[in-house]
Amino acid sequence: MLLKRLTNWFNTSKQYFFVYKEGFFNLSYLSNSPELIIRSSERMPFMKVDREKQMLYLDTPFVNGNCFFAELEEGLWILNPKMYYKNNVSYRPIYDEFLPSNYYCLTFNFVENEYDSDFFESNSYKVENQSLSFIQPKGDFLHCHFKGSEERMYIIYFNEEWADKNILNAPNVLPETLDLFTNSNKKFINLKYNDNFFGEIIQNFDFTFSNSHKPDFFVLKKLTYNILDTFFNKVGYIEGLKFNNLKLKDHIIIEKVEHFLMGSLYGKFPGIDHISEKFKISPTKLKADFKKMYGISLFKYFQNKQMDSAYGYIETNELFIKDVAQKFGYENVSKFTKAFQKRHNVLPSHVK
Repeated sequence: MLLKRLTNWFNTSKQYFFVYKEGFFNLSYLSNSPELIIRSSERMPFMKVDREKQMLYLDTPFVNGNCFFAELEEGLWILNPKMYYKNNVSYRPIYDEFLPSNYYCLTFNFVENEYDSDFFESNSYKVENQSLSFIQPKGDFLHCHFKGSEERMYIIYFNEEWADKNILNAPNVLPETLDLFTNSNKKFINLKYNDNFFGEIIQNFDFTFSNSHKPDFFVLKKLTYNILDTFFNKVGYIEGLKFNNLKLKDHIIIEKVEHFLMGSLYGKFPGIDHISEKFKISPTKLKADFKKMYGISLFKYFQNKQMDSAYGYIETNELFIKDVAQKFGYENVSKFTKAFQKRHNVLPSHVK
């Protein structure tokens, strides 16, 4: 049955591999289960699987990289993709209605984009975005990646039977946790990544995957249990717990707007009217859709990212604060200092 459905999917979908739409090449794959993700991916052009090393390798005209995969125990998987995007690429899941689709997914995503700059010392600068998402079975979502970006992910899959045994029937399970599993309005949700909660575990994942030819299953299983335990015990305290209900086209526009803002950090805020005209969206809809997706206003999001970049810049450069302020489009040093202190709870002059 499984092989038959895979063959059917390949024969009916191959004409749509790498279809170009809204400025992105779309890569789709069967998403009913992690096993199907791997097995459907290896049938696609320019991809191969080494089952001994448990690695999926990609070298396409659009993206290259690899993905480690492992079933840690029955019903519990971990995937670790590391990708470099040669073109704008989007991913959207496909579900076969004739096959079971009963896996939940918890994803930690770290994407680094590089932007050109006419005045920055190295002619470019990098911005890393961190995100956290939870997906119910058959959850629909869209992930967009821009040319030149690098991505690493930690994706934990567990099926309904595993969730019942290890999460939902655990003593003192939180109401917020139950809501994640039962609220049909939360088929896909984005959450704000919190380094205080997850930073140490993510570092341990990084170390485990980068310091061995084949990661130790015992260590991976321990880390996976640890991060799931942390997530479900902290879910009520994680900021930005919102579900994204934007239409596909609107979602892509806001992704492009965010990418444009990150490429404009070393300068003044471009302004709502300019952004609205550039992306052919009304100012009212622009502000509303951006807040739906990111939880805050365009200007506040832009300013926060500016201050994050400014912190790193001050740490690594011997410059007067007024010079740093000017690089970020602030003519008034006191306004820059106020924004910086509000974001980091420290004066820029005290960072070193």
